[in-house]
Amino acid sequence: MKPIAVSFLLIASATFAVAQTSTPAASPATPALDEVLAHYVQALGGKAALEKLTSTTDKGTFEVPDFGASGPCEVYAKTGDKTLTSIEISGYGTVRRGYDGAAGWSDDPQGGLRDLAGDELADMRRSAAWNSPLRLKDLYPGIAVKGADKLNGRDAWVLEATIADMKHRLYFDADTGLLVRGDQEVKTPDGKGTGVMYFADYKPVDGVQEAFTLTYSSPQLSWNMKLAEVKHNEPIDDAKFAKPAGDTPKPAEAAPKAADTPAKQ
Repeated sequence: MKPIAVSFLLIASATFAVAQTSTPAASPATPALDEVLAHYVQALGGKAALEKLTSTTDKGTFEVPDFGASGPCEVYAKTGDKTLTSIEISGYGTVRRGYDGAAGWSDDPQGGLRDLAGDELADMRRSAAWNSPLRLKDLYPGIAVKGADKLNGRDAWVLEATIADMKHRLYFDADTGLLVRGDQEVKTPDGKGTGVMYFADYKPVDGVQEAFTLTYSSPQLSWNMKLAEVKHNEPIDDAKFAKPAGDTPKPAEAAPKAADTPAKQ
């Protein structure tokens, strides 16, 4: 079972800009929040199936078309709210970002090894939440159904929450119940911007639906992650999520702020 979010600003030089988002349309048949959340859990395979999972190991490719860059990626997650994303970007190097259940860290060729703090750490903590579909009310306090919208010609229910003055929106396909898009406001040098993530190509793995294609889009940056394999309940040593040994980490404010947005489950 994936965390609700995965770190997506892994290229430290990338700058977010305001993405074009549509305004949810009112619907006279708007369902209750619990109904949307229950439909989501059922669409993924059901509460019992989700609770059987103890870890996930994803492997695939990461591509930044605008820069002509790509490389292999790996995403690990397990109970205890632990997560690690590792991406090898051609012409740039290896970018890693992890959370060990208490502390978050980032390591890349430009920013170096650094601790996460403040809003960035809070975002990372939420992104690492295990079995997040069962915990959305806790992860997004005040989340509510805002109405309906159209995504690629299909009806979707829009849920919204505001955390630390930043809006988060989750879009669920009204028919399948699956998460198909997530928006998150982020801080940029020019003020607030919005990162938009799309989830597609769902496939069943051990009775649980997993999105095999993740696509991020904004006016200034686009990337996609395509998974080749997803494995559940593989043993993962806790040491994998710990901050690497090395030079004294740079303080969090020394590098551009990374952001997180809803992703797989």
